[in-house]
Amino acid sequence: MPRTKLRRYFRHGLLPQLIVFEAVARLGSVTRAAEELHLAQPTVSTQIKKLAVTFEVALFQQRGRRLHLTVAGQALRESCVEMLALFARTEERLAALRGAMPEVLRLAAEPEARAVAARLLAAFCSRHPGVQASLHIAPREELLPRLSAGTDDVYLFELEIDGLPRERRWSVTHAKGRELARCAALFLREALRLDAYNSQPVVEDGEWRANTTPR
Repeated sequence: MPRTKLRRYFRHGLLPQLIVFEAVARLGSVTRAAEELHLAQPTVSTQIKKLAVTFEVALFQQRGRRLHLTVAGQALRESCVEMLALFARTEERLAALRGAMPEVLRLAAEPEARAVAARLLAAFCSRHPGVQASLHIAPREELLPRLSAGTDDVYLFELEIDGLPRERRWSVTHAKGRELARCAALFLREALRLDAYNSQPVVEDGEWRANTTPR
């Protein structure tokens, strides 16, 4: 359908008019619709008249004291039911996100582990797009006090092992004494399971580390 024919659907106030129309069509009465919507009866009547002008069709027929839908009105009512169901589904999806605080992952790494850290972080964020992640690069003498203070969630250090390929010279750990955030714990689990780095997870004194020594 050409966009020019759809312009009538984007007029200001059309959505409230459709909601008013649906109530009148469902209840068969302007008075009852006005009571349900907490509107004045003249306002409801005006909205219905404007809607009929917008669509250029008659929507209701008066039979005695009750309103009855025309063929066009019945078609519009069916569309309104679909529209309201769509908005209900949209509200359900947005309700879970509304007001929710985004998960934050703070990763710190030595300069020598920058490439590995960036790769791990990019892969993790692609799998978990709702996480806000940051990467802090600093030498070991700066990272160790941050580790003790728990400034960051997860830390990557270079392993100094002769004969070990550079892409596997890394160790992942986190600070002791505080509970890890869900996304940080998930990052640790996924990093430790990476077959690409041929790593095996171990626990030392309650602290997770990746053992990257050759098998």
